[in-house]
Amino acid sequence: MFKYIFLVLSFLISSELPQGLTEWEKNNMHLIDEMHFRTDPPPGPVRNVAEYEPMQGVLIRYPFGISTSLIREMAEDVIIYCLVSSGSQNSAYNSMNNAGVNMNNVEFILGSTNSYWTRDYGPWWVVDGNGDYAVVDFTYNRPRPSDNQAPSKVATHLDVPYYSADFVATGGNYMTDGFGISAAAHIAYTENNQCNTNNQSGIPLPPCAYVDNIMDEYYGINTFHVVADPNDEYIDHIDCWGKFLSPTKILIRSVPASHDQYSMIEEVADYFESQVTSEGLPWEVYRVYTPSDQPYTNSLILNNKVFVPLMNSSWDDDAIEVYQDALPDHEILGFTSSGGSSWQSTDALHCRVKGIPDITYVAYESGDVNLDDTINIQDIILVINYILGVSDFDNTQLSLADLNDDSSINIQDVILLINTILEN
Repeated sequence: MFKYIFLVLSFLISSELPQGLTEWEKNNMHLIDEMHFRTDPPPGPVRNVAEYEPMQGVLIRYPFGISTSLIREMAEDVIIYCLVSSGSQNSAYNSMNNAGVNMNNVEFILGSTNSYWTRDYGPWWVVDGNGDYAVVDFTYNRPRPSDNQAPSKVATHLDVPYYSADFVATGGNYMTDGFGISAAAHIAYTENNQCNTNNQSGIPLPPCAYVDNIMDEYYGINTFHVVADPNDEYIDHIDCWGKFLSPTKILIRSVPASHDQYSMIEEVADYFESQVTSEGLPWEVYRVYTPSDQPYTNSLILNNKVFVPLMNSSWDDDAIEVYQDALPDHEILGFTSSGGSSWQSTDALHCRVKGIPDITYVAYESGDVNLDDTINIQDIILVINYILGVSDFDNTQLSLADLNDDSSINIQDVILLINTILEN
């Protein structure tokens, strides 16, 4: 019966859907409960991966919600992972190929989807206690089973571990610093019945143990800032008004004092100015002016580039300048919408693209086997103990200890490690 329900549901909503809920979905929100399931959490300690960390690709879907010119630009540097139904793969290929996209950097992931908001339903990534990149899934806050299955399809395609946490969420309403701090608008709590709250005004909301415990155990999040959506829009997504730019910098929209949302936006900005980063220092808060609700915060950081949605507005140049001031080492690229639907205040570039981390990336220097950001005698002792069978290494440590990249840890690596220490 369960499979039958989902076959019928998939058929009923197989056509292109809006970002907001359809009337049918509003009357069938209970079907989200059918999509819930939980696995064991990843082996700890777990660290959630931030948007600005090294990325090997981006996740989009076909039919596209973005222009082929944007896809072409991204494919210069990373892999385009394109979700597509088997019957549409040729059309997707031709659309990109005819637009001059580097097809050597395109991989198709077969699977139907209901919409092009890969940010909202795409996978959330962690590095687990073994040093492995893994997908930790959530239940999508739309009764859209095809979209909801996308993270598991990505995990299968990339051959990485897959886990699922039993809570309702959406990617446009989530950002993380990569060091245990995350933030979201109020629906992170109100859409989970276990929180038993309809608080839509708290800045911040009182904590919800059910969600907070999941965030800690499955994602390594020990500080979760959940605040009312100051935009007071139907979507209630944090990327419509705020964005972590780095582990120390946050961008928040600003509006004129005459704007209906001025007071709440300033209250949220004041809140984050009063909080501290993972280093214990105040956040550097940058403001981008959005007098006509321009979606400038709805941008994508992709390695050393930032893709910013532009609106052919007199404030576009100022928005680009804010990003340049905040991220001087990045190339800031503006894109007006063409192809798909136009950028909106509640739906722009960030909503339609999801970064895929570089799953081969190791954040530590080769030789730093004990992961303390220093290469010294302690690392030599650890490697010798491993060779003698006294201690075990996780996958990250194995990579860091193999200094000559011969897939074996032996005396040659010890010699190279000693030489590294002497040279430093």
